[in-house]
Amino acid sequence: MAHLLNTCWYYCHQYWIDIQDPRTADYPMVGGGAWKIVLVILTYWLLVKKILPYYMQNRAPYDLKIIIVIYNSIMVISNATFFFMLLNYVDGRLFFDFKYPDRNDRSPKTMTMLWLAWFGYLSRFFDMFDTIFFALRKKYNQITFLHVYHHMIVPFLGKILHYVKIFLILYCSLNIHLGWFSFKLNPIIPIIMMFAAFNTVIHVIMYSYYALAAFGPKMQKYLWWKKYITQLQLLQFLICGLYGIILYFRQTGYPMTWFVIAVGQNPIFFYMFYDFYRRSYRNESKQLNKNDKSMITNDNGKKSL
Repeated sequence: MAHLLNTCWYYCHQYWIDIQDPRTADYPMVGGGAWKIVLVILTYWLLVKKILPYYMQNRAPYDLKIIIVIYNSIMVISNATFFFMLLNYVDGRLFFDFKYPDRNDRSPKTMTMLWLAWFGYLSRFFDMFDTIFFALRKKYNQITFLHVYHHMIVPFLGKILHYVKIFLILYCSLNIHLGWFSFKLNPIIPIIMMFAAFNTVIHVIMYSYYALAAFGPKMQKYLWWKKYITQLQLLQFLICGLYGIILYFRQTGYPMTWFVIAVGQNPIFFYMFYDFYRRSYRNESKQLNKNDKSMITNDNGKKSL
């Protein structure tokens, strides 16, 4: 029993310290064991799936329009800022260097990139607020498996890139993880930077949509481009997945267990986003076509094509 407890403690705490990138060990929400990130994720899951639905059970939905517009506007600005800083500091040649980045590199440019990656990592925590807003407005249909999984996986893989058992336990509820995961191993891995670049552009578009949609039905006619956001997300996972395959065969020095887990998120996300797209837009399109071809009743009660 003592050996089992020691093993559990090692993989829940000391293991993460042993594999820590020394340059990011003192960053808030990065250093130390896995308990902090696990606590955040479990708290998030309990809030959106248990606590808030119970709290709202006998209450009217909150009117959060102003708060949602402000929140989404802030997210647009922060993601746009992050993207333009990426363009300024990240050398495109990095994506053609398949050697595992040196964790002892403390050059001014590298340290700036580490700070930039940390800024992007922290923003993933703020992404969780949109789910909380859904719950407070009783929009439970929007708190889907895909939505919760996405928000819980990215922050975690942001801190991890290793332990399979913990990963499987939290598998259905981790986006913060991607950030924590990458910081533990090496936050300036090319595929992480590529994913971050794509992701921030999509987030700018997505949060712009959310901000406009918060104004209500009068804005709906201007939001015809909603489905293209999902198409961009699918393209993102496709490109990053293909790059990950190339990197797998050409890389040198990468920790393969966590490399496979991290890159493996692309086909998982692609499948879930495609399934969402198919159910949301393909079925909607078929229904519209069916209605267009159906019999229309005239004023005199007769049917005509």
